[in-house]
Amino acid sequence: MDEEDQVKVKTDDAVRQLSRMPARCPVQKCGETVFPSNLMMHMLEKHAYGFEDVNSEIYDHVPLMLHFEPKDIEYGNCCMVTLCYGGVKDQLETQPGLSFLSLPNVGLINNQHKYDNFLPIMMMVCRTTWFAQFNDKQMEDELTSKNGNKAGIYVFWLVAPNITRKLYYTLTAYDRYYHNSRSVIRTVRDFSSCQNPSEFMPHEDNYLLLRDSEILELMSLGRLNCYSQDNKERGIPMELIIYENPLKPSIQEHPGKLYSKMPRTKGTVPRTVNGKVSLTKRPFSKTIAFL
Repeated sequence: MDEEDQVKVKTDDAVRQLSRMPARCPVQKCGETVFPSNLMMHMLEKHAYGFEDVNSEIYDHVPLMLHFEPKDIEYGNCCMVTLCYGGVKDQLETQPGLSFLSLPNVGLINNQHKYDNFLPIMMMVCRTTWFAQFNDKQMEDELTSKNGNKAGIYVFWLVAPNITRKLYYTLTAYDRYYHNSRSVIRTVRDFSSCQNPSEFMPHEDNYLLLRDSEILELMSLGRLNCYSQDNKERGIPMELIIYENPLKPSIQEHPGKLYSKMPRTKGTVPRTVNGKVSLTKRPFSKTIAFL
């Protein structure tokens, strides 16, 4: 048995060992019990058009643009977008059900069969407050009633059936002019694990968190000099990129030297008489990083 066959045997064994135990649907108001291989069918039938009619195919390293409207979100979690991940576009062998990433889907009918080997992914969003982290619910209610308008947060994360390898994503929220952004690189969570942010946030970081103040800043920056009806309906632009392997920066080799393709800006940096960089020097970029 050659090395390639050994890899196939190992990956096939990894798929066989994936849990087939059912779990509750990640959507709080749904509560149905779903098997991992049936999640695609359940997602397409119950949640594909539940929130702003957003359902999309998505491929490895291909950006997907979304728009998030905070005023449409009630307290609690919901499915913001339903996604069918198909590996590398136009490469059939990279579909998750064929590349030993996940179990194939069952129960699909008619034109849904094109997703037999795709991976169902649900982009979740939860509107809550910092006070929800308290175990004491009486204290949570008291603090929320007094300062709830200053402690609001929105939590975003992705869930899918259990898989054999890590699946990464980059999620970025922009203002409407794309001058400012918040971005994270995270991994997709198992849908059978807890989907209550107040329970999983203290133990992991696979989510994007936006405070009310950040939401208002992104919205207000986008409204400056922008009064058309189209822009008012757009909400906050978001970009989602899903991938199995992060791309490495390309390097060009030259005799005796290594050059990166990343351009470098030449110029002088103002320094004091002691040779220190002036702290009053402003960056040329207008990008703001919210910390």
